[in-house]
Amino acid sequence: MQPLKTILKRTTRLIITSSLGVILATLIGVPAVLFVKQHSMIYHPRHYGAGEVQESALAFSTSEGRQFAYYIPPDTGGEKVPERLWVMFPGNASVALDWLDFVKRYPGRHDGFLLVDYPGYGSCEGSASPQSIEESTEAAFDQLAQQLKTTRVALAAKLGVVGHSLGCGAALNFAVKNPVDRVVLIAPFTTLRDMAQRTVGWPLCWLLRHNFDNGARLAELAAREHPPRVDLFHGSEDEVIPVRMGSGLAARFPRMITFHEIPETNHNMIVIQARDQIFAAMQK
Repeated sequence: MQPLKTILKRTTRLIITSSLGVILATLIGVPAVLFVKQHSMIYHPRHYGAGEVQESALAFSTSEGRQFAYYIPPDTGGEKVPERLWVMFPGNASVALDWLDFVKRYPGRHDGFLLVDYPGYGSCEGSASPQSIEESTEAAFDQLAQQLKTTRVALAAKLGVVGHSLGCGAALNFAVKNPVDRVVLIAPFTTLRDMAQRTVGWPLCWLLRHNFDNGARLAELAAREHPPRVDLFHGSEDEVIPVRMGSGLAARFPRMITFHEIPETNHNMIVIQARDQIFAAMQK
């Protein structure tokens, strides 16, 4: 029979070896899963149901496949170039036509609206990413110019963007590439990496490959000779993106951004509860 001291030493070594194996597997496995599976953790595509109306469809193709966007013309006539064109970017788990009620209640009669769906959302093929969303939006804009028998330059003469949540990142990525003079941001995050840090902590947040950086894009807009006017709306009770992110962005660019904190309003209800205030900002 082995001495008790020898048995204890071997048992201790086995425990230490097993523990190190678990720790090593965790250190390697968790980051690997986050790196590979992060797309499904970031994007939550929603598709149109059989009963959902898809009107004014613009069909076009990108590197992600067949894409669709929707144009709502001004009340003054669908064949004319609108006095102002608003490009609308929905939040995560939403689709372009979720903006329809908002647009139909809009009091301005001379504005048109381009409602953007992201690759993999709505009826669109492919997969969403900052790059694929940007490519799709640019292609939708070109397709609309062609449909209205005008040029891209003429269509962009009075151009504004509206984004909610994830759509703020998409809207700002489009804005820095185009001559927008109006920007409306609803419940924006600072960066997607900051949001990832809230979920998985540091340093795992640095594994993020799909980083929308709203602060950096706003800095690019602020550096223009004639920066756009930016109105930023954020609910005080936002449970998804804390209001401090919106107020922090506004504080960085006080000459460009007007901040509107909407009391007793959460992440999804802000588009409804602050609708009249958003309309007022859009019509200034």
